[in-house]
Amino acid sequence: MLAMLQMPGRVHLNRHHAPRVVGVLLLLGLVALLLAGCDPTALPTPDRSALASLPTSTPTQPTPALNGALGPRPTDTQTPTATPTATPTGTPTPTATPTATPTATPTATPGPLAAALGFQDALIRGMEQNGYAIDVQMATGSPSNRVVAYLLTPPAEGIELGNLLPRLVVYWLQKDNEPVLIFEDEGSDQAIQFAGLGYSWDEALGWSDINGDGLLELPIWAANGGFCWACTRVYVLQLVPGENSDSPPTVRELTGAVPFLNLLVNPTIPKWLNDLNGDGNPEIEALDATFEFGFGLDHEDSPRINRVLGWQGDRYVDVSRAYPGYLQAQAERARADVESTYGQPLPDKHIIGRAVSLLIAYDAQGRREEGWPIFLQVSDPVNWTGEAEPGLVALMLRIREHFDYLIQQGEVFAPWPPEVPTLSNPSNSGETTTPVPASDQIPPPEEPVAETPTPAQ
Repeated sequence: MLAMLQMPGRVHLNRHHAPRVVGVLLLLGLVALLLAGCDPTALPTPDRSALASLPTSTPTQPTPALNGALGPRPTDTQTPTATPTATPTGTPTPTATPTATPTATPTATPGPLAAALGFQDALIRGMEQNGYAIDVQMATGSPSNRVVAYLLTPPAEGIELGNLLPRLVVYWLQKDNEPVLIFEDEGSDQAIQFAGLGYSWDEALGWSDINGDGLLELPIWAANGGFCWACTRVYVLQLVPGENSDSPPTVRELTGAVPFLNLLVNPTIPKWLNDLNGDGNPEIEALDATFEFGFGLDHEDSPRINRVLGWQGDRYVDVSRAYPGYLQAQAERARADVESTYGQPLPDKHIIGRAVSLLIAYDAQGRREEGWPIFLQVSDPVNWTGEAEPGLVALMLRIREHFDYLIQQGEVFAPWPPEVPTLSNPSNSGETTTPVPASDQIPPPEEPVAETPTPAQ
């Protein structure tokens, strides 16, 4: 300080006082600007030599005080209202859900049945579990597009217990496509075979056009083990092509014997395939079961004849009248059976049934008027010396009266309605009744007769 006083005319700036001097100079410049009416031309030109003499370490930005002086005046600018900032709510971090590791589904290993078939579905898997095996099969078509009928048989122990039965199934099989089941039997037969011609056969017909309509048929022989004429039957499956190559064929039955209950409504039971007229297309011999258990007769004693079913249009129908020789032969056999018992007591109800068989064989030919007097002659009780058991002659006479009434009325031949036992009247009524045995008792197994042999097993 003393040195500064001793050297007039020179000002020595100290490093520590330089910022203060610069600030004063800038403030004075601002005042001058305001006094000059904001006219920048009225401002004095600053002495930049003073700035050049400042140390290089001194910052050139305005000081905080000068920066505030250069800003807008408080009276010109509204103080902005502070917008409250919402405190962010913490979002919980989601807990990762563990991903279940998929468990591989084991592929069922085909059993012996599926392996033999080359495919499986729900039906085959069920049979596989019960030990079924292929008995025989009938196929038609090409290896890549075919229809196959399979006869599947259960193990012997299942048959013996009676809880497993053979099955018939028909599949449409296309290469690289799932199998399509197009027919399944009712599952009620104890024996099934592919049928052939005649009353027994060594070779089945298989898929063939048996009626000349251009489509394939498959005849089936089946028996359900019951003691009835319908319990053994033949039925015919026909293969109907699909609408196009991608749609499966269908199967329809031609005789009316499927389902089995149909035969209770229309008791004409298909039994055998035989070419009766030599045209190369077999007819169906059908047993007329209208009189089964009729007149109170047992199963083996009931009147019976065989009719002829021929193909007409789109179905099998009764064409018996076109085969008079076929029916007349049955009438002659029945007559011979009855006449062989003359001169002795009427032996049994079987002979009564055979006498009725003669009459209905004539009626089936359309020769009722011719057959009626022959029946009266053959069934006349004078032909016997009595009866082997009480009631036989009375039953024969009553049956004659019944048919006489039907002829007078022009009605279709049929037995009278089944008679069942009635309850006795109260003891104080003064009346008594004699119960009539029921006609629907279960008979013993049917005994084969000459005109009704069974297919070979």
